[in-house]
Amino acid sequence: MPLLPRQTAIGLLFALVASTALSAAPCNIRDFGAKGGQFPGDQKAIQAAIDACAQGGGGEVLVPAGDYRAGKLVLKSNVTLKLEAGATIWSTDRIEDFDAHPRPREHGFLLVADGQENISVTGEGTLEGAGSGELGRRDVDEDRSPMPAHRFGMIRFAHCRNVHLRDFTIRFSEAHTVIFDQCEDVSVAGVSILNNFVRTNTDGIDPISCRNVMISNCHIVCGDDCICPKTEEGRPLENLVVDNCILESVAGAVKLGTDSSGTFRDIKVSNCVIRNSGVGIGMFIKDGGLVERASFSHLSIETTRPGVRINAQLRKTIIPIYIDLTKRRPSSPLSRIRDVSFSDIQIESDNGILIQGLPQRPIENLTLRNISFRVVAATDFSARVEREGGNSTYRDENYTRFVRQPTYIALAHVDGLVVEDVRVLIDPPVFQRFDRSALALFESSNAVIRDVQRLPVGVSDGQAVLSLNNCREILVTGCLVLPGTPVFLRLAGKRTAAIAVTGSGPTLPVTQDPQVPGDALKRL
Repeated sequence: MPLLPRQTAIGLLFALVASTALSAAPCNIRDFGAKGGQFPGDQKAIQAAIDACAQGGGGEVLVPAGDYRAGKLVLKSNVTLKLEAGATIWSTDRIEDFDAHPRPREHGFLLVADGQENISVTGEGTLEGAGSGELGRRDVDEDRSPMPAHRFGMIRFAHCRNVHLRDFTIRFSEAHTVIFDQCEDVSVAGVSILNNFVRTNTDGIDPISCRNVMISNCHIVCGDDCICPKTEEGRPLENLVVDNCILESVAGAVKLGTDSSGTFRDIKVSNCVIRNSGVGIGMFIKDGGLVERASFSHLSIETTRPGVRINAQLRKTIIPIYIDLTKRRPSSPLSRIRDVSFSDIQIESDNGILIQGLPQRPIENLTLRNISFRVVAATDFSARVEREGGNSTYRDENYTRFVRQPTYIALAHVDGLVVEDVRVLIDPPVFQRFDRSALALFESSNAVIRDVQRLPVGVSDGQAVLSLNNCREILVTGCLVLPGTPVFLRLAGKRTAAIAVTGSGPTLPVTQDPQVPGDALKRL
Protein backbone atom coordinates (compact mmCIF):
# COMPACT_ATOMS: atom_id res chain seq x y z
CA MET A 1 0.00 0.00 0.00
CA PRO A 2 1.56 3.34 -1.01
CA LEU A 3 2.24 5.88 1.66
CA LEU A 4 -0.03 8.93 1.80
CA PRO A 5 1.51 12.37 1.36
CA ARG A 6 2.41 13.87 4.74
CA GLN A 7 -0.17 16.72 4.57
CA THR A 8 -2.95 14.32 3.56
CA ALA A 9 -2.08 11.95 6.39
CA ILE A 10 -2.09 14.78 8.93
CA GLY A 11 -5.47 15.98 7.62
CA LEU A 12 -7.00 12.51 7.90
CA LEU A 13 -5.61 12.09 11.40
CA PHE A 14 -7.06 15.43 12.49
CA ALA A 15 -10.46 14.53 11.00
CA LEU A 16 -10.39 11.17 12.83
CA VAL A 17 -9.55 12.82 16.16
CA ALA A 18 -12.22 15.48 15.69
CA SER A 19 -14.81 12.86 14.73
CA THR A 20 -13.98 10.74 17.77
CA ALA A 21 -14.16 13.77 20.08
CA LEU A 22 -17.50 14.91 18.70
CA SER A 23 -18.99 11.44 18.94
CA ALA A 24 -18.15 11.21 22.66
CA ALA A 25 -20.94 11.78 25.17
CA PRO A 26 -21.27 15.43 26.26
CA CYS A 27 -19.79 16.45 29.61
CA ASN A 28 -22.84 17.56 31.56
CA ILE A 29 -21.87 20.15 34.18
CA ARG A 30 -24.36 18.55 36.60
CA ASP A 31 -22.16 15.45 36.60
CA PHE A 32 -19.28 17.60 37.84
CA GLY A 33 -21.17 19.10 40.77
CA ALA A 34 -23.08 22.04 39.33
CA LYS A 35 -26.37 22.40 41.19
CA GLY A 36 -28.03 25.48 39.69
CA GLY A 37 -29.90 27.98 41.78
CA GLN A 38 -26.74 30.14 41.54
CA PHE A 39 -24.91 27.76 43.86
CA PRO A 40 -21.48 29.13 44.91
CA GLY A 41 -19.71 26.00 43.68
CA ASP A 42 -21.03 26.18 40.11
CA GLN A 43 -17.94 27.98 38.79
CA LYS A 44 -15.59 25.15 39.82
CA ALA A 45 -17.99 22.53 38.46
CA ILE A 46 -18.28 24.19 35.05
CA GLN A 47 -14.51 24.60 34.81
CA ALA A 48 -14.00 20.97 35.79
CA ALA A 49 -16.33 19.87 32.99
CA ILE A 50 -14.44 22.03 30.47
CA ASP A 51 -11.08 20.64 31.64
CA ALA A 52 -12.28 17.04 31.48
CA CYS A 53 -13.71 17.54 28.00
CA ALA A 54 -10.43 19.05 26.75
CA GLN A 55 -8.36 16.28 28.32
CA GLY A 56 -10.54 13.73 26.56
CA GLY A 57 -9.75 15.23 23.15
CA GLY A 58 -12.58 17.74 23.02
CA GLY A 59 -16.30 17.67 22.49
CA GLU A 60 -19.34 19.30 24.05
CA VAL A 61 -19.83 20.67 27.56
CA LEU A 62 -23.55 20.72 28.23
CA VAL A 63 -25.14 23.40 30.40
CA PRO A 64 -28.72 22.20 31.05
CA ALA A 65 -31.64 24.43 32.01
CA GLY A 66 -31.04 26.23 35.30
CA ASP A 67 -29.36 29.26 36.84
CA TYR A 68 -25.61 29.04 37.43
CA ARG A 69 -23.25 31.68 38.81
CA ALA A 70 -19.60 31.93 37.82
CA GLY A 71 -16.62 34.19 37.47
CA LYS A 72 -13.78 33.51 35.05
CA LEU A 73 -14.18 30.31 33.00
CA VAL A 74 -11.33 29.25 30.70
CA LEU A 75 -12.42 27.65 27.43
CA LYS A 76 -9.98 25.23 25.76
CA SER A 77 -9.24 23.85 22.30
CA ASN A 78 -11.80 21.60 20.61
CA VAL A 79 -14.44 22.35 23.26
CA THR A 80 -17.98 23.56 22.62
CA LEU A 81 -19.86 25.13 25.51
CA LYS A 82 -23.54 24.46 24.78
CA LEU A 83 -26.14 26.50 26.65
CA GLU A 84 -29.44 24.65 26.47
CA ALA A 85 -32.73 26.54 26.33
CA GLY A 86 -33.50 27.79 29.83
CA ALA A 87 -29.84 27.72 30.91
CA THR A 88 -28.34 30.96 32.27
CA ILE A 89 -24.80 31.54 33.47
CA TRP A 90 -24.81 34.64 35.67
CA SER A 91 -21.57 36.60 35.86
CA THR A 92 -20.53 37.48 39.38
CA ASP A 93 -19.38 40.97 40.27
CA ARG A 94 -16.85 39.78 42.87
CA ILE A 95 -13.22 40.44 42.03
CA GLU A 96 -12.16 37.28 43.86
CA ASP A 97 -14.04 35.19 41.26
CA PHE A 98 -11.71 36.50 38.58
CA ASP A 99 -7.92 36.96 38.46
CA ALA A 100 -6.32 38.23 41.63
CA HIS A 101 -3.52 39.79 39.55
CA PRO A 102 -5.00 40.15 36.09
CA ARG A 103 -3.08 40.93 32.94
CA PRO A 104 -4.25 44.05 31.10
CA ARG A 105 -7.66 43.63 29.47
CA GLU A 106 -8.09 40.02 30.56
CA HIS A 107 -9.45 41.08 33.91
CA GLY A 108 -13.15 40.68 34.49
CA PHE A 109 -14.38 38.46 31.64
CA LEU A 110 -16.73 35.53 32.17
CA LEU A 111 -15.41 33.34 29.31
CA VAL A 112 -11.76 33.61 28.29
CA ALA A 113 -9.38 31.74 26.02
CA ASP A 114 -5.84 32.45 24.88
CA GLY A 115 -4.03 30.62 22.10
CA GLN A 116 -6.80 28.03 21.63
CA GLU A 117 -8.43 26.69 18.48
CA ASN A 118 -11.74 25.14 17.48
CA ILE A 119 -13.70 26.68 20.34
CA SER A 120 -17.43 27.38 20.32
CA VAL A 121 -20.25 28.75 22.44
CA THR A 122 -23.67 27.68 21.16
CA GLY A 123 -27.23 26.97 22.17
CA GLU A 124 -30.36 28.87 23.08
CA GLY A 125 -29.37 29.82 26.63
CA THR A 126 -28.13 33.07 28.15
CA LEU A 127 -25.04 34.72 29.61
CA GLU A 128 -26.24 37.31 32.12
CA GLY A 129 -24.01 40.20 33.19
CA ALA A 130 -24.03 42.49 36.22
CA GLY A 131 -24.66 45.75 34.34
CA SER A 132 -28.42 46.21 34.30
CA GLY A 133 -28.29 49.77 35.66
CA GLU A 134 -27.64 53.06 33.87
CA LEU A 135 -24.19 54.65 33.91
CA GLY A 136 -22.85 57.88 32.49
CA ARG A 137 -25.10 58.49 29.48
CA ARG A 138 -27.85 60.68 30.93
CA ASP A 139 -27.55 64.34 31.89
CA VAL A 140 -25.12 64.90 34.74
CA ASP A 141 -27.83 66.00 37.15
CA GLU A 142 -29.82 62.84 36.41
CA ASP A 143 -27.05 60.25 36.48
CA ARG A 144 -24.86 60.35 39.57
CA SER A 145 -23.96 56.66 39.58
CA PRO A 146 -20.28 56.16 40.52
CA MET A 147 -17.99 54.27 38.16
CA PRO A 148 -17.56 50.74 39.57
CA ALA A 149 -14.17 49.86 41.03
CA HIS A 150 -14.08 46.73 38.87
CA ARG A 151 -15.91 46.10 35.62
CA PHE A 152 -16.80 42.76 34.10
CA GLY A 153 -17.29 41.81 30.45
CA MET A 154 -18.55 38.54 29.05
CA ILE A 155 -16.17 37.00 26.47
CA ARG A 156 -12.53 37.68 25.65
CA PHE A 157 -10.69 35.37 23.24
CA ALA A 158 -7.08 36.22 22.32
CA HIS A 159 -4.79 34.61 19.72
CA CYS A 160 -7.45 31.99 18.95
CA ARG A 161 -8.32 30.32 15.67
CA ASN A 162 -11.56 28.84 14.37
CA VAL A 163 -13.96 30.45 16.85
CA HIS A 164 -17.75 30.14 16.70
CA LEU A 165 -20.46 31.92 18.69
CA ARG A 166 -23.96 30.88 17.71
CA ASP A 167 -27.61 31.41 18.70
CA PHE A 168 -27.33 32.32 22.39
CA THR A 169 -28.16 35.59 24.18
CA ILE A 170 -26.00 37.94 26.26
CA ARG A 171 -27.75 40.39 28.55
CA PHE A 172 -26.51 43.37 30.54
CA SER A 173 -22.77 43.11 30.20
CA GLU A 174 -21.22 45.42 32.77
CA ALA A 175 -18.37 46.42 30.42
CA HIS A 176 -17.18 45.40 26.93
CA THR A 177 -19.23 42.38 25.95
CA VAL A 178 -17.22 40.35 23.39
CA ILE A 179 -13.57 40.96 22.48
CA PHE A 180 -11.62 39.05 19.86
CA ASP A 181 -7.95 40.02 20.13
CA GLN A 182 -5.69 38.88 17.26
CA CYS A 183 -7.99 35.98 16.41
CA GLU A 184 -8.47 34.29 13.03
CA ASP A 185 -11.45 32.61 11.37
CA VAL A 186 -14.20 33.90 13.65
CA SER A 187 -17.94 33.43 13.15
CA VAL A 188 -20.68 35.11 15.21
CA ALA A 189 -24.15 34.11 13.99
CA GLY A 190 -27.61 34.56 15.46
CA VAL A 191 -26.31 36.00 18.74
CA SER A 192 -28.33 38.62 20.64
CA ILE A 193 -26.47 41.15 22.81
CA LEU A 194 -28.96 43.17 24.83
CA ASN A 195 -27.19 45.62 27.12
CA ASN A 196 -28.46 48.69 28.93
CA PHE A 197 -28.73 51.37 26.22
CA VAL A 198 -27.44 54.08 28.55
CA ARG A 199 -24.60 52.24 30.31
CA THR A 200 -21.24 53.51 29.13
CA ASN A 201 -18.41 51.25 27.87
CA THR A 202 -20.69 48.30 27.11
CA ASP A 203 -19.46 47.67 23.55
CA GLY A 204 -21.04 44.73 21.74
CA ILE A 205 -18.38 43.00 19.60
CA ASP A 206 -14.83 44.37 19.27
CA PRO A 207 -12.58 42.54 16.78
CA ILE A 208 -9.02 43.80 17.42
CA SER A 209 -6.38 43.13 14.74
CA CYS A 210 -8.22 40.00 13.61
CA ARG A 211 -8.45 38.20 10.28
CA ASN A 212 -11.50 36.57 8.65
CA VAL A 213 -14.38 37.65 10.89
CA MET A 214 -18.04 37.07 9.96
CA ILE A 215 -20.82 38.66 12.06
CA SER A 216 -24.30 37.85 10.79
CA ASN A 217 -27.95 37.72 11.84
CA CYS A 218 -27.22 39.35 15.20
CA HIS A 219 -29.33 41.74 17.29
CA ILE A 220 -27.17 44.12 19.32
CA VAL A 221 -28.26 46.90 21.71
CA CYS A 222 -25.45 48.72 23.54
CA GLY A 223 -24.58 51.70 25.71
CA ASP A 224 -21.44 52.03 23.59
CA ASP A 225 -20.45 50.88 20.09
CA CYS A 226 -22.27 47.79 18.78
CA ILE A 227 -19.52 46.53 16.45
CA CYS A 228 -16.16 48.24 16.87
CA PRO A 229 -13.19 46.93 14.85
CA LYS A 230 -9.81 48.22 16.04
CA THR A 231 -6.15 47.83 15.14
CA GLU A 232 -3.42 47.89 17.76
CA GLU A 233 0.37 47.72 17.80
CA GLY A 234 0.38 48.22 14.02
CA ARG A 235 -1.28 44.85 13.42
CA PRO A 236 -3.95 44.76 10.66
CA LEU A 237 -7.61 43.87 10.74
CA GLU A 238 -8.55 42.13 7.50
CA ASN A 239 -11.59 40.50 5.93
CA LEU A 240 -14.46 41.59 8.17
CA VAL A 241 -18.05 40.96 7.03
CA VAL A 242 -21.08 42.28 8.92
CA ASP A 243 -24.36 41.17 7.38
CA ASN A 244 -28.06 41.11 8.19
CA CYS A 245 -27.84 42.58 11.70
CA ILE A 246 -30.07 44.88 13.75
CA LEU A 247 -28.01 47.42 15.70
CA GLU A 248 -28.91 50.08 18.27
CA SER A 249 -26.33 52.16 20.12
CA VAL A 250 -26.20 55.36 22.13
CA ALA A 251 -22.69 55.68 20.62
CA GLY A 252 -21.89 54.08 17.23
CA ALA A 253 -23.58 51.17 15.49
CA VAL A 254 -20.54 50.25 13.37
CA LYS A 255 -17.36 52.12 14.25
CA LEU A 256 -13.81 51.64 12.95
CA GLY A 257 -11.33 52.90 15.58
CA THR A 258 -10.46 54.83 17.52
CA ASP A 259 -7.49 52.50 18.04
CA SER A 260 -6.12 52.61 14.51
CA SER A 261 -2.36 52.08 14.29
CA GLY A 262 -2.68 49.24 11.75
CA THR A 263 -4.48 48.62 8.49
CA PHE A 264 -8.25 48.04 8.15
CA ARG A 265 -8.62 46.16 4.88
CA ASP A 266 -11.59 44.54 3.10
CA ILE A 267 -14.45 45.60 5.35
CA LYS A 268 -17.96 44.77 4.08
CA VAL A 269 -21.09 45.91 5.98
CA SER A 270 -24.43 45.18 4.33
CA ASN A 271 -28.14 44.47 4.80
CA CYS A 272 -28.30 45.96 8.29
CA VAL A 273 -30.94 47.95 10.15
CA ILE A 274 -29.40 50.65 12.36
CA ARG A 275 -31.87 52.35 14.66
CA ASN A 276 -31.78 55.00 17.39
CA SER A 277 -27.98 55.35 17.16
CA GLY A 278 -25.69 58.32 17.75
CA VAL A 279 -23.48 57.41 14.78
CA GLY A 280 -24.70 54.94 12.19
CA ILE A 281 -21.42 54.21 10.39
CA GLY A 282 -18.22 55.79 11.72
CA MET A 283 -14.49 55.84 11.06
CA PHE A 284 -12.31 57.41 13.77
CA ILE A 285 -8.82 57.05 12.29
CA LYS A 286 -6.20 58.74 14.48
CA ASP A 287 -3.05 56.65 14.94
CA GLY A 288 -1.34 56.40 11.56
CA GLY A 289 -3.28 53.43 10.19
CA LEU A 290 -4.79 52.81 6.76
CA VAL A 291 -8.40 52.07 5.82
CA GLU A 292 -8.88 50.63 2.35
CA ARG A 293 -11.47 48.63 0.42
CA ALA A 294 -14.35 49.31 2.80
CA SER A 295 -17.94 49.18 1.56
CA PHE A 296 -21.26 49.88 3.28
CA SER A 297 -24.41 48.96 1.39
CA HIS A 298 -28.13 48.26 1.72
CA LEU A 299 -28.47 49.91 5.10
CA SER A 300 -31.31 51.63 6.93
CA ILE A 301 -29.98 54.23 9.38
CA GLU A 302 -32.01 56.07 12.00
CA THR A 303 -30.05 58.30 14.38
CA THR A 304 -30.84 58.91 18.04
CA ARG A 305 -34.43 60.00 18.34
CA PRO A 306 -35.08 63.56 19.55
CA GLY A 307 -37.05 62.35 22.58
CA VAL A 308 -34.33 60.06 23.95
CA ARG A 309 -32.78 61.51 27.13
CA ILE A 310 -29.01 61.55 26.71
CA ASN A 311 -26.32 63.96 27.87
CA ALA A 312 -25.53 67.16 25.98
CA GLN A 313 -22.22 65.93 24.56
CA LEU A 314 -23.88 62.95 22.91
CA ARG A 315 -26.76 65.06 21.64
CA LYS A 316 -24.50 67.54 19.82
CA THR A 317 -22.43 64.79 18.14
CA ILE A 318 -25.19 62.83 16.37
CA ILE A 319 -23.98 62.03 12.84
CA PRO A 320 -25.55 59.34 10.61
CA ILE A 321 -22.36 58.70 8.59
CA TYR A 322 -19.10 59.99 10.00
CA ILE A 323 -15.54 59.73 8.73
CA ASP A 324 -12.86 61.66 10.58
CA LEU A 325 -9.26 61.37 9.47
CA THR A 326 -7.38 63.18 12.19
CA LYS A 327 -4.68 62.76 14.85
CA ARG A 328 -4.96 61.53 18.42
CA ARG A 329 -2.27 63.98 19.50
CA PRO A 330 0.00 66.45 17.66
CA SER A 331 2.83 63.90 17.41
CA SER A 332 0.64 61.14 15.93
CA PRO A 333 1.53 59.98 12.40
CA LEU A 334 -0.85 60.78 9.56
CA SER A 335 -3.41 58.10 8.76
CA ARG A 336 -4.91 57.33 5.34
CA ILE A 337 -8.41 56.43 4.10
CA ARG A 338 -9.00 55.30 0.53
CA ASP A 339 -11.37 53.27 -1.64
CA VAL A 340 -14.48 53.61 0.51
CA SER A 341 -18.05 53.34 -0.79
CA PHE A 342 -21.55 53.93 0.59
CA SER A 343 -24.45 52.71 -1.54
CA ASP A 344 -28.17 51.96 -1.33
CA ILE A 345 -28.67 53.62 2.04
CA GLN A 346 -31.80 55.12 3.59
CA ILE A 347 -31.31 57.64 6.39
CA GLU A 348 -33.68 59.35 8.79
CA SER A 349 -32.01 61.97 10.95
CA ASP A 350 -32.20 65.52 12.23
CA ASN A 351 -28.40 65.84 11.85
CA GLY A 352 -26.11 65.77 8.83
CA ILE A 353 -23.48 63.47 7.40
CA LEU A 354 -19.86 64.54 7.98
CA ILE A 355 -16.88 63.12 6.05
CA GLN A 356 -13.60 64.99 6.48
CA GLY A 357 -9.99 64.38 5.62
CA LEU A 358 -7.05 66.71 6.21
CA PRO A 359 -5.51 69.29 3.85
CA GLN A 360 -2.24 67.36 3.87
CA ARG A 361 -3.97 63.97 3.66
CA PRO A 362 -7.33 64.02 1.86
CA ILE A 363 -9.62 61.02 1.74
CA GLU A 364 -8.99 59.20 -1.54
CA ASN A 365 -11.56 57.63 -3.85
CA LEU A 366 -14.87 58.01 -2.01
CA THR A 367 -18.24 56.96 -3.47
CA LEU A 368 -21.76 57.87 -2.33
CA ARG A 369 -24.42 56.25 -4.49
CA ASN A 370 -28.20 55.94 -4.10
CA ILE A 371 -28.54 57.73 -0.76
CA SER A 372 -32.01 58.78 0.43
CA PHE A 373 -31.90 61.16 3.40
CA ARG A 374 -35.15 62.17 5.12
CA VAL A 375 -35.13 65.01 7.67
CA VAL A 376 -38.16 65.00 9.99
CA ALA A 377 -37.02 67.10 12.97
CA ALA A 378 -35.34 70.50 13.33
CA THR A 379 -31.96 70.74 15.07
CA ASP A 380 -29.74 73.79 15.45
CA PHE A 381 -26.25 72.98 14.15
CA SER A 382 -24.54 75.91 15.91
CA ALA A 383 -23.48 73.78 18.90
CA ARG A 384 -22.41 70.68 16.96
CA VAL A 385 -18.87 69.36 17.29
CA GLU A 386 -17.11 66.37 15.80
CA ARG A 387 -17.29 63.16 17.83
CA GLU A 388 -13.87 62.42 19.32
CA GLY A 389 -13.50 59.30 21.46
CA GLY A 390 -10.30 57.53 22.40
CA ASN A 391 -8.80 60.07 24.82
CA SER A 392 -7.74 62.44 22.07
CA THR A 393 -5.64 65.45 23.03
CA TYR A 394 -5.48 67.04 19.57
CA ARG A 395 -8.10 69.29 18.05
CA ASP A 396 -7.76 71.06 14.73
CA GLU A 397 -10.09 73.44 12.94
CA ASN A 398 -12.19 70.49 11.78
CA TYR A 399 -13.54 70.11 15.32
CA THR A 400 -16.32 72.60 14.54
CA ARG A 401 -15.71 74.00 11.07
CA PHE A 402 -17.47 71.52 8.81
CA VAL A 403 -19.90 69.91 11.24
CA ARG A 404 -21.69 73.27 11.68
CA GLN A 405 -22.10 74.08 8.00
CA PRO A 406 -25.69 74.63 6.77
CA THR A 407 -25.86 71.37 4.85
CA TYR A 408 -27.05 67.81 5.40
CA ILE A 409 -24.03 66.24 3.68
CA ALA A 410 -20.69 67.93 4.40
CA LEU A 411 -17.63 66.52 2.58
CA ALA A 412 -14.21 68.10 3.12
CA HIS A 413 -10.71 67.36 1.82
CA VAL A 414 -11.58 64.58 -0.59
CA ASP A 415 -9.55 63.71 -3.68
CA GLY A 416 -11.48 61.46 -6.06
CA LEU A 417 -15.21 61.55 -5.39
CA VAL A 418 -18.31 60.08 -7.02
CA VAL A 419 -21.73 61.24 -5.82
CA GLU A 420 -24.66 59.74 -7.67
CA ASP A 421 -28.41 59.66 -7.03
CA VAL A 422 -28.58 61.50 -3.70
CA ARG A 423 -31.93 62.80 -2.45
CA VAL A 424 -32.41 64.96 0.65
CA LEU A 425 -36.07 65.25 1.62
CA ILE A 426 -36.75 67.85 4.32
CA ASP A 427 -40.10 68.24 6.01
CA PRO A 428 -41.35 71.78 5.16
CA PRO A 429 -41.62 72.96 8.80
CA VAL A 430 -37.98 71.91 9.33
CA PHE A 431 -36.85 73.75 6.19
CA GLN A 432 -38.66 76.90 7.29
CA ARG A 433 -36.56 76.93 10.46
CA PHE A 434 -33.26 75.85 8.93
CA ASP A 435 -32.55 76.50 5.26
CA ARG A 436 -29.74 74.06 4.36
CA SER A 437 -28.22 72.63 1.22
CA ALA A 438 -28.41 68.98 0.27
CA LEU A 439 -24.66 68.64 -0.20
CA ALA A 440 -21.65 70.91 0.32
CA LEU A 441 -18.13 70.05 -0.82
CA PHE A 442 -15.13 71.84 0.67
CA GLU A 443 -11.51 72.04 -0.50
CA SER A 444 -11.78 68.92 -2.65
CA SER A 445 -10.88 67.89 -6.17
CA ASN A 446 -11.48 65.37 -8.91
CA ALA A 447 -15.20 64.73 -8.42
CA VAL A 448 -18.22 63.69 -10.47
CA ILE A 449 -21.55 64.75 -8.98
CA ARG A 450 -24.62 63.34 -10.68
CA ASP A 451 -28.34 63.56 -9.88
CA VAL A 452 -28.48 65.42 -6.57
CA GLN A 453 -31.93 66.58 -5.42
CA ARG A 454 -33.41 68.47 -2.50
CA LEU A 455 -36.99 69.09 -1.47
CA PRO A 456 -38.06 71.82 -0.81
CA VAL A 457 -36.39 73.46 -3.77
CA GLY A 458 -35.34 76.52 -1.76
CA VAL A 459 -36.02 80.21 -1.38
CA SER A 460 -34.53 83.36 -2.88
CA ASP A 461 -31.23 84.30 -1.24
CA GLY A 462 -31.23 80.93 0.53
CA GLN A 463 -28.90 77.96 0.44
CA ALA A 464 -28.29 76.33 -2.92
CA VAL A 465 -29.07 72.64 -3.41
CA LEU A 466 -25.35 72.02 -4.06
CA SER A 467 -22.44 74.10 -2.79
CA LEU A 468 -18.78 73.91 -3.89
CA ASN A 469 -16.22 75.75 -1.78
CA ASN A 470 -12.59 76.07 -2.93
CA CYS A 471 -12.97 73.00 -5.13
CA ARG A 472 -11.41 72.17 -8.48
CA GLU A 473 -11.85 69.69 -11.32
CA ILE A 474 -15.52 69.00 -10.55
CA LEU A 475 -18.12 67.76 -13.05
CA VAL A 476 -21.78 68.37 -12.18
CA THR A 477 -24.02 66.41 -14.52
CA GLY A 478 -27.45 64.87 -14.89
CA CYS A 479 -29.08 66.92 -12.13
CA LEU A 480 -32.81 67.55 -12.38
CA VAL A 481 -33.60 71.17 -11.62
CA LEU A 482 -37.10 71.13 -10.18
CA PRO A 483 -39.43 74.02 -11.08
CA GLY A 484 -39.07 76.98 -8.75
CA THR A 485 -35.47 76.25 -7.75
CA PRO A 486 -33.93 79.71 -7.16
CA VAL A 487 -30.30 78.50 -6.96
CA PHE A 488 -29.12 74.99 -7.65
CA LEU A 489 -25.31 75.43 -7.58
CA ARG A 490 -23.29 77.88 -5.52
CA LEU A 491 -19.57 78.43 -6.04
CA ALA A 492 -17.47 79.97 -3.28
CA GLY A 493 -13.78 80.49 -2.56
CA LYS A 494 -10.93 82.09 -4.47
CA ARG A 495 -9.31 78.71 -5.20
CA THR A 496 -12.37 77.38 -7.02
CA ALA A 497 -11.45 76.33 -10.57
CA ALA A 498 -12.35 73.98 -13.42
CA ILE A 499 -16.01 73.46 -12.51
CA ALA A 500 -17.99 71.98 -15.40
CA VAL A 501 -21.78 71.66 -15.67
CA THR A 502 -23.32 69.39 -18.28
CA GLY A 503 -26.40 67.31 -18.88
CA SER A 504 -28.53 69.58 -16.71
CA GLY A 505 -29.63 72.12 -19.27
CA PRO A 506 -28.38 75.68 -19.79
CA THR A 507 -30.91 77.07 -17.31
CA LEU A 508 -29.36 75.42 -14.24
CA PRO A 509 -29.32 78.35 -11.79
CA VAL A 510 -25.81 79.12 -10.55
CA THR A 511 -24.49 81.79 -8.22
CA GLN A 512 -20.82 82.71 -7.76
CA ASP A 513 -19.43 84.54 -4.76
CA PRO A 514 -17.34 87.61 -5.67
CA GLN A 515 -14.01 85.95 -4.84
CA VAL A 516 -14.55 83.09 -7.32
CA PRO A 517 -12.44 83.55 -10.49
CA GLY A 518 -14.53 84.56 -13.48
CA ASP A 519 -13.45 81.56 -15.56
CA ALA A 520 -14.06 78.95 -12.83
CA LEU A 521 -17.34 77.67 -14.36
CA LYS A 522 -17.84 76.16 -17.79
CA ARG A 523 -21.17 74.97 -19.19
CA LEU A 524 -20.58 72.09 -21.57
